[in-house]
Amino acid sequence: MNAELFTAAPLDPFLDAIAGLPPLPRVIDYEDDYDEVIRTIKVADCEIQAVIHVSGDSKYLQFFKLDNRVRPLVRAYLLSSLQEQAPISVLNRYNTLLSISPVDIEQLAMAKPMHARAVWSVVSVKYPRPSLVALKVLLGFLCRIRFASWTPQHVDLVSYALRVGSIDTYATVRSGDCFLTLHEEVALVRWIDATAQDAASLGKTEAEIASLIVCSYQFGMRPKQLGMIRKRDCTVRISDEDGSAIVHLTFKMIKQRDVQLSRLPLVRKVKREWAPIFVKLIALKIEEDPNSFLFGFSSRSELSNKFIEKLAEVVPDVGLTAYDLRHSMAQRLVDSGASQEELALALGHSTLGTSLVYFQASANQAELVNKALGASPIYQAVAKIAKEKFINPDELATLQGDMQIAGVPHGIPIAGIGGCTTGQPACPYNPVTACYGCPKFMPVSDLALHEQVLQEFRNVVLFFKDGSHGDMTSPAYLQLQRTIAEVQGVIQELKGCGNE
Repeated sequence: MNAELFTAAPLDPFLDAIAGLPPLPRVIDYEDDYDEVIRTIKVADCEIQAVIHVSGDSKYLQFFKLDNRVRPLVRAYLLSSLQEQAPISVLNRYNTLLSISPVDIEQLAMAKPMHARAVWSVVSVKYPRPSLVALKVLLGFLCRIRFASWTPQHVDLVSYALRVGSIDTYATVRSGDCFLTLHEEVALVRWIDATAQDAASLGKTEAEIASLIVCSYQFGMRPKQLGMIRKRDCTVRISDEDGSAIVHLTFKMIKQRDVQLSRLPLVRKVKREWAPIFVKLIALKIEEDPNSFLFGFSSRSELSNKFIEKLAEVVPDVGLTAYDLRHSMAQRLVDSGASQEELALALGHSTLGTSLVYFQASANQAELVNKALGASPIYQAVAKIAKEKFINPDELATLQGDMQIAGVPHGIPIAGIGGCTTGQPACPYNPVTACYGCPKFMPVSDLALHEQVLQEFRNVVLFFKDGSHGDMTSPAYLQLQRTIAEVQGVIQELKGCGNE
């Protein structure tokens, strides 16, 4: 007989398993929540690459970059995942799997479940944690489709037995590196205040950027949340009491495992002093479609770049991002006495445990009092006041009456502390409490007078503390806290000038 009849083709278990992959649907639909549409992918057109939409940008899953042997497996996993996971998650998995050796992917895919730990111990030392997480998720997919020896019964084995190590995602929160310093926060708030006062002169782009920063600072919104806000999500009405504008914003929860939770709306009210910025923005967009993007950016990446550029102008040499403002907002709430439930609601967290780190990082009650008293060195800020901005009592007496600062904050009559370059009637803020630290304020060069003001404000803090904890979370208390730091800055500057 012919010897060729007894020659069998060599077996390749991996390719045999690949041939047994369940067929993908002809069409895959996925939700593009940023553009609020359902996207469709024709699988037959995606042999080489697929185009997916991620937060307003078109991204490519370039399957041709994958090794020929593992390409069908990884391609099937990524396209199937689009039906269950967010497009950004699929894109991240694709980028991570590109960096993993195809030999290791094949070895894990073909491993017997009982030997998986031994194989994993060899593979896990080669890659960083994100790569190991991607491999675990891929193995979970193989369990669900019964690839080779993997079955749905092995999902728990993959989840719990194959360890990837832990990582502290809130390390910068624990260290405090992500929080705004007092000077940075004052600079940012002063800029927002000044922009709101001059809102009538804002152009469209200026109003968009200013509104972005207000939302990020006041509400701690993520860049994607900011980008997804539509014109219809901003409502403006005029108060019947004083004629001021009242602005409400509606935005979505994101990064939720439960898809239904991610669709829940969150409603927030813009601080009244900053509402004019949004009023101007809506007026400039009066002709635009209600479904258009409120801030004018069609993608998250474009928004983030412009946002960071503006923050660098307002607070230079720091490198702030939207997430720094988000973390700082959360810590402000905790430091002012917010509960776990209140913080979770403010951040849009679906579970209370996620926000515990902010309570762990928060100062205790005694530190809060010290912070308000200005006794803690961390919060002792020296106001950057040029020496020429101090005036003596005689010069103060020559100023017009409306340029001389006077007021009765918290029932304490205070006068003679300095002058204002624009005039007190033209200022929309509370006299005295808002003056210290303002670039338009000209403090009088009387050290004893400012020390007396400091003592009076400290007495008010103690009154808040002795009265009730709830008072210490009020806006008046928080404003007083900042004012005391600014008064101390004036005192330190005067002492430095030798005016004792």
